[in-house]
Amino acid sequence: MLRSAAASWTLFFGLLLIMAGNGLQIVLLGVEAKDSGFSNVVTGFVMAGYFLGMFFGSILVPKLLNNVGHVRVFGAMSALASAAVLVIALFVNPVIWAAMRILTGLSFAGMYIVCESWLNDKSTNETRGQMLSLYMIISMGGLGIGQLLVGFGGEQSVGLFVMASVMVSIAVVPILLTAGSAPSFEEPERMSIRRLVQVSPLAVVGLAINGIAVSMMFGMGAVYGRSIGMDNTEVGYFMTAPMLGALLLQYPVGRLSDRFDRRLVILVVTIMGGIAAGCATMFGKQEFALLILCMLIYGGALFPSYSLCIAHANDFLTPSQMVAAASGLVMVNGVGAVIGSPLAALSIEYLGIGSFFVMVASVQVAMALVVLFRMSRRSAVPNEAQSPFVAIPESGSAVVATLNPEAQWVPGTDEIAEEEDPFRDNPYVN
Repeated sequence: MLRSAAASWTLFFGLLLIMAGNGLQIVLLGVEAKDSGFSNVVTGFVMAGYFLGMFFGSILVPKLLNNVGHVRVFGAMSALASAAVLVIALFVNPVIWAAMRILTGLSFAGMYIVCESWLNDKSTNETRGQMLSLYMIISMGGLGIGQLLVGFGGEQSVGLFVMASVMVSIAVVPILLTAGSAPSFEEPERMSIRRLVQVSPLAVVGLAINGIAVSMMFGMGAVYGRSIGMDNTEVGYFMTAPMLGALLLQYPVGRLSDRFDRRLVILVVTIMGGIAAGCATMFGKQEFALLILCMLIYGGALFPSYSLCIAHANDFLTPSQMVAAASGLVMVNGVGAVIGSPLAALSIEYLGIGSFFVMVASVQVAMALVVLFRMSRRSAVPNEAQSPFVAIPESGSAVVATLNPEAQWVPGTDEIAEEEDPFRDNPYVN
């Protein structure tokens, strides 16, 4: 792992700066929206702009890569993301903020795609798993570091916006210093929703629900913290705790899913997350330590479920189908993410701030019911037939699926004809 990291340290350092800048923005915008008097509904739609931008960026950026190349795309996206942060700092207007969040999401999608495709090009079959593990750790660790930084600016929010802008701007430097030529890029094939549902209805619905849940937390978590009286430092701890929980539990949960029915593991972590969110309703600023503990457990349950759902879908796929399926599933997750923030905002606006964790817990309950239903409809895949669990960062793009050592992707393959059934010989697809 150390050798893989050393060979690609510029990429990983650039990625760390990107994620830290993103994490800082997530918390800072929620805090500033609350302090600026934005309504909860308005804030929810502003925060949803990022996920909408990510969705469109994942579609548009691959076309740009084919035309102008990795370095130019990364430089342009970095400049746009940096400028968007500064515009937000200068103009306290929800319409402008929403537009800038869409631009930010599109820009970050582009930067993620560049980093992931470059890492894939630098990886061999032997190091691909190590690279993905490092990508996972740096992505989540960078987000957490950025969220903690909100406490270092005191009440000088402008300085924090500038800090976020600087980190995103500097991220382009290591990429420009990367030795060797930029890799060629071909967009992964995306499996249709119809085929995804045929493969694994649980993975499709589960990733949509996961997107909703993550968007609720990232979009309105800082607003919740501010509303119950947290200062910037406390909000930073509050928002970082789920990331730490994810880092601690991602791999142990994954190992369990390789030994037992993966759906059972998804059910257990979903229930665990629901209980943690339910308990969080009883704690406020006065019981801050207990609230942080709930967030640790919730993050440790929420984020692994993303990788678990993709792994569950992979249990029914051949290696050559995994990248296309993951690309489609990431899009499904993105659609859910666009919905999550406004949904939480509407709940807070009309049911009160106390409804935030009630809504979060309700999403977990919905997921548990889906899992139970699917367990009653399809037999479990034998352990020996399951593909190994691979942790995939939720913040990345669909291109990260190419780093999965179990996946096989031949660039430039033609899409399978609609009349063909690629799963006809799979005994587990029914």
